[in-house]
Amino acid sequence: MKRILRDTCILFALMTLSVFAISIIWMGMTDEIKLVLYLFVLSLIISSANYFLDEFTSLPIIWSYIVKYFVATALVMLLGFIVGWFYKSNFWMAFIYVGIVFVLWYFIDAVKTKKDIDYINSKIQNMRKKRNE
Repeated sequence: MKRILRDTCILFALMTLSVFAISIIWMGMTDEIKLVLYLFVLSLIISSANYFLDEFTSLPIIWSYIVKYFVATALVMLLGFIVGWFYKSNFWMAFIYVGIVFVLWYFIDAVKTKKDIDYINSKIQNMRKKRNE
């Protein structure tokens, strides 16, 4: 299942890039293409910020998630004000959008981490069994 999901995401990314490249060549930069490119840039910035937070801070996991949520929300608001996604009267929507995405993202991360832990524990148990035999 993991491989199918990974391959689906890769295929989706390649299809999206191909369609956008052809659309940009034929029609130029449309608002829809700009939106997706902004979201890609925003994802890259947020992922980079999360990476640096993981590398240079040693916060407990819950505080790490809270800090990452507020950093991501600040970045979404910043880019949102720059490109016109938000107005001063509805900036609070960034908290909702980021909250929904982060809940899904961290749920997937927790499931992946749990599987990694189970895999490592099974390897340790197998090594102990072999050593005791």
